[in-house]
Amino acid sequence: MNRWPEIRARSFDGSIDRPVALENLLSRKEQEQLRSIATVLEFNRGKTPIFSDGEEARFVYLVDEGVIRISRCAESGQRQILAFSVPGDLMGLPDGGRYVNSAETVSAARIYRLPWQRMQQMMLADPQFQLNLLMKVVHDFRQAQMRIMTLGQQNIYQRLASFILDFLGIPEFYDEKRSLLKLPVNRFDLADYLGTAPESAARAFARLESQGLVRRLTSRTIEILDIDGLQLLRRGPRRGHSAETHDRIPPSLQEHNA
Repeated sequence: MNRWPEIRARSFDGSIDRPVALENLLSRKEQEQLRSIATVLEFNRGKTPIFSDGEEARFVYLVDEGVIRISRCAESGQRQILAFSVPGDLMGLPDGGRYVNSAETVSAARIYRLPWQRMQQMMLADPQFQLNLLMKVVHDFRQAQMRIMTLGQQNIYQRLASFILDFLGIPEFYDEKRSLLKLPVNRFDLADYLGTAPESAARAFARLESQGLVRRLTSRTIEILDIDGLQLLRRGPRRGHSAETHDRIPPSLQEHNA
């Protein structure tokens, strides 16, 4: 039996809670205002919905701990995972007053919930805060553009390499001293994120292992053996580039990069 409900909500407490991710964009007075309107949501397990596509968007959210799955379903019912939000990420910005995607916890998580109407009032009172928030949104938009390029131009092996490299930059998941990466997602989430079937994702992992780039220790823990090799695989051969660079890519992968 759980010690507390799936979602535990409480007011922000500066004595135990870390600063809200947006505080570096605010004056001291605005930081206090932000803390006064923030609700801390603690989730004790994964697969717990936060908001759904089409719902009225009354709040925006900032991730403090854990990973949040951002997804959308096609009319056919096929799910596409668009992103994994990690600590520091902003999510739930509305479009026409509605959420355009769905968000669900991957595992235990803690997030800050902020009333969107109050956020708008703060932005109107401080144009600089509005500009800073816009820059953060632009950054997220660029990440989405890179995601589109990944799905459209990279093969499954490059997509997997990109996924691994992205999480190497998050200390919560990557132990740099031991070169160990703890994957925060299961094989079904990974497949939906890569835009493939779980079996294909498993074969891609096997291929990276055979090339000496990674080594799977458990279903969720992998040892990173060759970061440079992963980066080279992600880039792939450039058009018009010399054959020398192409030759550095493992021969068994060259056919897939063509």
